[in-house]
Amino acid sequence: MTQTNTSHATDDVQYDPPEREEWRRGWTVVLAAALAYGAGPVLLLTTASVFINPTIEATGWSRNQVLISPLLTAIFAAFSPVAGRLADRYGARRVVASGLAAYTVVLVVFAFTPLNLATFYALAVLMGIFGAVGYIVPINRAVASWFEKGAGKAFGLVGAGGAAMPLIAVPLVAFVIYTFSWKAGYLLLAGCILVIALPAVLIGLKTRPEDHVEGVRVSEHASTAEDIAPRKILMSYRFWIFALASVLAYGTTQGFLAHMQPIMLDGGFSVALATTATTLITVGVLIGRLGAGVLLDIVSRYPVAIGIFLISAVGAIGLANFALLVPVVIIVAAMAVSVSQGAEGDIIAYFMLRDHGRKHFGTLFSAVYAVNAVGGLSGPYVFGTLRDSTGSYAVASYVGSALFAVAALLMALYWATARRATPSAALENRA
Repeated sequence: MTQTNTSHATDDVQYDPPEREEWRRGWTVVLAAALAYGAGPVLLLTTASVFINPTIEATGWSRNQVLISPLLTAIFAAFSPVAGRLADRYGARRVVASGLAAYTVVLVVFAFTPLNLATFYALAVLMGIFGAVGYIVPINRAVASWFEKGAGKAFGLVGAGGAAMPLIAVPLVAFVIYTFSWKAGYLLLAGCILVIALPAVLIGLKTRPEDHVEGVRVSEHASTAEDIAPRKILMSYRFWIFALASVLAYGTTQGFLAHMQPIMLDGGFSVALATTATTLITVGVLIGRLGAGVLLDIVSRYPVAIGIFLISAVGAIGLANFALLVPVVIIVAAMAVSVSQGAEGDIIAYFMLRDHGRKHFGTLFSAVYAVNAVGGLSGPYVFGTLRDSTGSYAVASYVGSALFAVAALLMALYWATARRATPSAALENRA
């Protein structure tokens, strides 16, 4: 008994290491997480536009019928609480590996099965369900177990994997689709998982041992109050202030990104220039990912989130005044909008970790992400409706700017109410 207690005390001393020690112990986990995320289910979302025209030509279906990316985005988010709870209970590696394996099987079936609309959507739903289990929530759960002082940079680098992969994947997927068939593109995505994502998970995506053991200990011996702590958080007004800010920012970025190419074309850009501008949005996403991660670690997290949302609000105003600005400024404005897209995942993960600790990180992070499903699904359609009803994207861009500003105000309110909040669960959950 004495020996066991001494061992546990040693774990307690090592539980909160300096940032340099965090990186020494956890850098391989970050690398594995970035590869798993970048080459995993998110790759279908980032290459979805490449599939649209070839799928229409092969099936004769309409553009809206073949557009499955909003559906997948919503399902990924809606099922993320399941993925988060599984990762909290069983460990991230086991959960993510299982999800990726099942998701890969569905992709292969999708590529070889004769499709009608019913099977097309049924398989898309299965992609969404299994993809959610291999998506960002359980991946970030593993990263969160290794980092606290360097958590912002760690989350940012993981997100950068998803933001950078399209630079390679989009032209490769386009080559395969136009050389072979649109279904061959899905086989390529399955191959990316088998060659990159799944090995990275199996080799490097580890939950910190003492964190995992502590989680088991708490779940077996916790008091009733500790057992319902996540429920209390989810019922608190502060959680919903944060969640509403997140869903407004996320839904607005999804609206802009889904329509960015048409926005550019409507504004008078040539197809080549519009395509170049759309591609450069990836740079804005990367800036948001990495920049937010670094800033979150070195300054107060609240003004970082507020500032990012306001930068995107200004960028949206630029897109609303397309005719008054030169092309370079328009492209910079588009990149400013995409900064929030890049930073959003970092902000959610960092705030949930710092405000509530590691123990229920998967559950709480996934809860915010699930709320974002509303924005992810509705944002693109709201923008499209405003475009069709007004004849331009100006009104949609102004509305988007206002929504970014409201998200910033809600984050300021979240900051203002922090002083009245109960002591951070993060302190209670530390070993």
